[in-house]
Amino acid sequence: MMATNSPDLEGPSASEATPLAPSSPSGVAVGPPAPRPTRWPAARVFLAVASTVLVMMVVLARGHHAMTARVPLERHDFDASQEEHEKISLTLPASPLRSSVEGLLGRHRQKGEGAALRWGILGPGRIAHDFAATLSVMGCTITAVAASHDDEASSALARARKFAKLFSIPKYYGSYEELAADPDVDIVYVATTNQNHMQPTSSMLRAGKNVLVEKPTTLTYEEAKMMYDEAKKRGLFLMTNHWTRFFPLVKYLRRIFLDSDDANALDEEESATLDPAVEMRHDLGKALAMRGDFSFITPLNPSDRYLNRTLGGGVTLDVGCYLVELALLAAYDHRQSHQSTMGEMSSEALKEYLMPDGVEATGHGVYEGRSFPVDVESSFSLRWGGGAEGIAVDGDGSTYSATDPSADEFTMIGSFQASFRRPSSFDVEYVFERGRIVVHGPGNCPSEMTVYEHENRYGPLVRETKVQFPLPPIRKALLRYGRPNYPRPEGFAYVIEAIEKCMTEMGVPGRAEGLERGEGCLELEENTIEEQLVTVEVTEKVLKKMNYFGKGHHSRC
Repeated sequence: MMATNSPDLEGPSASEATPLAPSSPSGVAVGPPAPRPTRWPAARVFLAVASTVLVMMVVLARGHHAMTARVPLERHDFDASQEEHEKISLTLPASPLRSSVEGLLGRHRQKGEGAALRWGILGPGRIAHDFAATLSVMGCTITAVAASHDDEASSALARARKFAKLFSIPKYYGSYEELAADPDVDIVYVATTNQNHMQPTSSMLRAGKNVLVEKPTTLTYEEAKMMYDEAKKRGLFLMTNHWTRFFPLVKYLRRIFLDSDDANALDEEESATLDPAVEMRHDLGKALAMRGDFSFITPLNPSDRYLNRTLGGGVTLDVGCYLVELALLAAYDHRQSHQSTMGEMSSEALKEYLMPDGVEATGHGVYEGRSFPVDVESSFSLRWGGGAEGIAVDGDGSTYSATDPSADEFTMIGSFQASFRRPSSFDVEYVFERGRIVVHGPGNCPSEMTVYEHENRYGPLVRETKVQFPLPPIRKALLRYGRPNYPRPEGFAYVIEAIEKCMTEMGVPGRAEGLERGEGCLELEENTIEEQLVTVEVTEKVLKKMNYFGKGHHSRC
């Protein structure tokens, strides 16, 4: 047993010992008599022996656990560093679109300038620079550019002229109205700041122009719904530039989500570049959870759009909406993979299905000792499954309701963060029943991911597949127009190619070439109208939870 300082067992402690009394002339100590030895009652002896036995039992038990813990009976994690497993590295085609960038250039040369899709640029800012550079390198036709009418007329015209000179654009305007009236523009790329998307987009649609509007579509669902209703009424193409959906890696990811017999089979163009011995199917089961952190350090500049409320600033609108979009991919593709059992859905029913059952969010505007009226830091979660309450409790909660484990219900929780004041890897992780996928950053324009496949639920790791899709080889060409303002601008080639191809094959809505209203290219399968509207609505719910709009904001959210 361990020694103690208890006076009942061993007398006074060293600090409480009685001092020696002074000696008498005879040498005999004068003072109180020495204490008599304490006798232990039988009960205390029994307790002491019992304590000793208990300590010995604990020591023996710990020793047994230390010996047996090295051979666990069942593994309960997704540890990628565990025992030996198969490792595969795949580099897939640089441009697995239906036609390559080089093919697009050739097609324009064959069609001639008059037949090409004619682009207009509205808002010659930083993002418009990168988009126009990609259009130019791809050989697309840009016929006009217009600067903001919020500036003085001379200043707006000067900005438009400078932009037009850089990209050899033949016409430039100092107002949006002039661009809307230009008969040589088929589609307008709206690249204004976040709060100013609805008005110019609606103006272009009313003038008969097709529109690609930069994300976020708008700040509220009502505004976005009005825009899409206007496009539908006029039989025109309207799409938010959710470019992430068009990256080949994301298309490959979506084939895994579909989880059907041939969902992961590559098409002929992709298969031709691969080793036929490589098995490309990934048996991961349903998606259960997701997480992501999109954060970067912005300049501490209150007049810049990042921190400026009047310009629609805030980190959720800037990059948090990407995380919402990536979560919705899993929900939409789960529905598609079970279409045979779920049946067809109306547009409204599909939007209702895609909506999370629960949205929670918080955030703040504090940055370097200053408080901004936008979210500098944002944290939110999205939940599919469990209904409005999340946890169903019947009666006293002592019972449970049985459900079919193979049911079609989509149940996933996503946890996300975004920030303007710290860096992050921009990775995104999906966790499935039998593995996980890590989309390596930047997750909003990805080219690499790793797929971890496990033998069964939480079982041993059996295969690790690194997948890479090289970006279009146009980076050096883009530098002719100056340094890009954002990462991986060559990724715009994917969405541009999809639009150009659809317009070529289906027809350009609004052109006087025999198309009836409602005919032509009106929607792309990679980015359905329902998914675009739900992205806006979920993002608005997140913003409302953190009081972005203030207490007076009212909407359907």
